[in-house]
Amino acid sequence: MLKLSCLSIGIPEELLLKLKSCRPYEFTFSASANDVQEGELLLEKLIVQSVLIYSENQDEKVLRFIDFLKALPSRPIVAIITLDKRNYEEYAHITFTTKEPAPDIASKILRLPIERRETIEIATSKEKLLDERLANIFISAGIPPHIKGYQFLREAVKQAVTDPSMINNITKMLYPAVAKRFNTSPSKVERAIRHAIEVAWSRGKIENINNIYGIKIFSRGDKPTNGELIALVSDKILIECS
Repeated sequence: MLKLSCLSIGIPEELLLKLKSCRPYEFTFSASANDVQEGELLLEKLIVQSVLIYSENQDEKVLRFIDFLKALPSRPIVAIITLDKRNYEEYAHITFTTKEPAPDIASKILRLPIERRETIEIATSKEKLLDERLANIFISAGIPPHIKGYQFLREAVKQAVTDPSMINNITKMLYPAVAKRFNTSPSKVERAIRHAIEVAWSRGKIENINNIYGIKIFSRGDKPTNGELIALVSDKILIECS
């Protein structure tokens, strides 16, 4: 049986049930969202191989969401179900009309080149390992995962790992990239990350980052800047991956 993990966006319940029961295909729906805004929030926590979106007409919000999906490190397959697939053909990996039966939709998505699916699976695995590594670093440093700065800091490091040149232009490149990912402003990203570092510093745990290097980089009285911490952690990740 061929399997594909999927996030559904705005899919009508009747069609969703048909897709879930397609055989010999198996769509494992990790989650369902009512709209693209909710879908973007879900993708902060989920890694999926495919995103299936229902949109009756060409929608600017959907187009921006597709750009967001294509920028993700895991790069999920983007599939659109619409009244007129010509509206989205140049944006999505694959499009369908509302008249196409569920088994055809399932088979066409799974008929994409095998190397495409293998790339997604490898990227998904790497993404998960990176998220786990960053979680260990930031939690040990005293940055609580429930604050916004934690999420922004993690994304900033991931962006810097993907494109190391960003570390040299944090204000004009890195903060805007993180802000776009979370649909917020660069100034809010900067403040939230700074707050996260202040929380870690006030807890006296920021020096725990010394443990990942084995040398003393921070002492109890040292509070790193946003750029220093992002550069330090991203550089460590790059060294580990090389």
